Amino acid sequence: MKSKIVILLLFVSSLGMAQNQHFWDGIEAFDGPTDENPVLAAQINFYFDKLVNPLPDSITLEISRLIDRTSYNPDLRDFILWHLLEKYQHPEYMTHDQVFVFLYDQYFSQLEIKDLNEANIALIRDKAEQFRRLALFNIAPNFQLNDSVDLQSVESKYTVLFFYDHDCELCHQERMDLDSVCEQHPEITVLAIDMNPNVSGRFANPSELIGLYDIETTPLIYVLDRDKRIIAKKIRARQMELVVSSLE
Repeated sequence: MKSKIVILLLFVSSLGMAQNQHFWDGIEAFDGPTDENPVLAAQINFYFDKLVNPLPDSITLEISRLIDRTSYNPDLRDFILWHLLEKYQHPEYMTHDQVFVFLYDQYFSQLEIKDLNEANIALIRDKAEQFRRLALFNIAPNFQLNDSVDLQSVESKYTVLFFYDHDCELCHQERMDLDSVCEQHPEITVLAIDMNPNVSGRFANPSELIGLYDIETTPLIYVLDRDKRIIAKKIRARQMELVVSSLE
C-alpha cells in the first residue's frame, strides 16, 4: 500500500511539473490590455495557488521565470508584479510574507515600474522590512507591558502573544479556544494584550506596537519558543495544539 501511495504522489508531482512547464506557453505573444485584466489576474492566481509548490523558494523561483519571460513587455511585466505584490501583501500562509520581501528586493527596489513613485515605494519598503523582521525563527521584537513586564523577561517554554479587542466577539471565542489549549499545556504562557483604542497605560506607544507586530486586525496570535523566536504567527487558537504537538 505504501509503495502505491508513493507512486501516486510521484505521478501527481510529475503532472504538476508538466503543467508548470507549459502553462505560460504563448505569453511572449500577449498583446491584451494590462491596466485591468481580470482574466490574466485569475490565471496568475490559479498558477501560483494550484500549480506551484507552496514553499516560498518555489514561488519565488516561478516568479523569476515568469518575469524573465515577460521582460520584453514592460506593461505586462509590471501588471504581473503589481498583482503579485498585492497578493502576497496579505499572505494566506505564514511563510508567504517572504515572497513580498523577495518582490521588493528583486524588482520594486531595482526597476522602473509603472505607477511606482516615491510615496508608494516607501510604503512597500516599510512593509517589506516589517515582514523581514517578523520572519519565522527571528527573535520577536521586545516590548514592555504594564511598565513592569517585558517580553524578553518571560520565562516559559512557549509564549503566546494574543492581541485582541475586548469589543470583538471573535476575540472572545479565540480566547476561550486558547484557554482550552493552555489547560492541556501548562508550558504555555499567554500574554493577552487588549488593542482597543480606549484602553490606555498598557504600553508606552500603541502605534509602535502595531507596527512592530503588523497588527492590521484582531485577534492576532504569535507563538514564540523559549528564546523568543517566532515559531508560528497569524494562526487560529485551535491550531495551537498542532503547533505545540509538532514541536514535542
